[in-house]
Amino acid sequence: YLITAVSPLLFWAIYEKLLTKQQFNSLQEKRLKKWMVLLSVLPMFLLFVLRYKRIGVDTIGYVRFFEEVKDIPLLKLLNDADMRLERGYRIYVKLISLITDSYTVYFLFNGIIIFGSLYHFTRKYAKNPFVFFFLFVALGTYGFVETGLRQSLAMSVCLWSVDFVKNKKPIRFILTVILAYFFHKSALIFLMIYPLSLIKRYDWMILIYFMLAGVFVVGFSAFQGFFNELLGYNYNVESTGNGEIFMLLILILTAYSLYVTYDNKEEDKVPKIVTHLAFLTAIFWVLRLISRTAERISFYFTYGLLAYFSYAVEDKDDDYVNVIRWGLMLVCLALFMYRNLGAKYLFFWQGA
Repeated sequence: YLITAVSPLLFWAIYEKLLTKQQFNSLQEKRLKKWMVLLSVLPMFLLFVLRYKRIGVDTIGYVRFFEEVKDIPLLKLLNDADMRLERGYRIYVKLISLITDSYTVYFLFNGIIIFGSLYHFTRKYAKNPFVFFFLFVALGTYGFVETGLRQSLAMSVCLWSVDFVKNKKPIRFILTVILAYFFHKSALIFLMIYPLSLIKRYDWMILIYFMLAGVFVVGFSAFQGFFNELLGYNYNVESTGNGEIFMLLILILTAYSLYVTYDNKEEDKVPKIVTHLAFLTAIFWVLRLISRTAERISFYFTYGLLAYFSYAVEDKDDDYVNVIRWGLMLVCLALFMYRNLGAKYLFFWQGA
């Protein structure tokens, strides 16, 4: 897991070294960056695909459903009211089961969708995809993707809807989120990004999000039941007793990115949709101290925070800012190592 986390930084260093040693035109530089990014993602992709079926808390449940679904008639699969899994996901797994009996191939299909969507997103919305994928592992989003398969697929579909937010195509945006809903009900929370994306000015944006955070914090007990019913969760309003350090790190990453990119030039401006996603991540991590529902919701917006920070690391060439940047990345790596002490990994051929 540690190799997977540092792999993007290693290939970033190789990429920068090659740029200094050899002259590339713009097209060659883009191609080089593309291949370096793909190589940096390859270790995490392979770990996702080649793992044993018990790596990830919920993974064995998904594998069992995959192994059983081929014997379930399609009509029963669609109409079984007792089956908690969303109908879109049921059909998706049924189709894969008609092609293969191997859960590793099943993981391969899932990996292509998830990492393909992430790669598409980084090409458009992350200035430094190496840093994006480093944080993807170091901040624990990869760990969630490894176990929360249905929501991860829904999150991947939602990533494709970001283009429709940016290009002001609300119908296509809504239809894409509805498609994600058929993989996991929680995808409906992503609908809130469209009206918020209409806020363009930074000062108004900051004010609105402070007010939104205040409303949620003060009255979250009123929203809890609504979120649970709407999103299919079953958490209670409670003091979680943990997460303060991680929440603080999220807030610092957001504040640092805002500080560094606030006055950047128009032609190199951070896409506003990325800023909105980052701010929502921060809000829901504050709410995480009240309810675990907020943590599950936050994953839909976390990719925006990773992209936001990827702009910040590329923006200012100031020694003081650079020290903070590398300090934050080292803290992320240290926290990742601490949270994964003793974590075990097995390839599919190593399982019993």
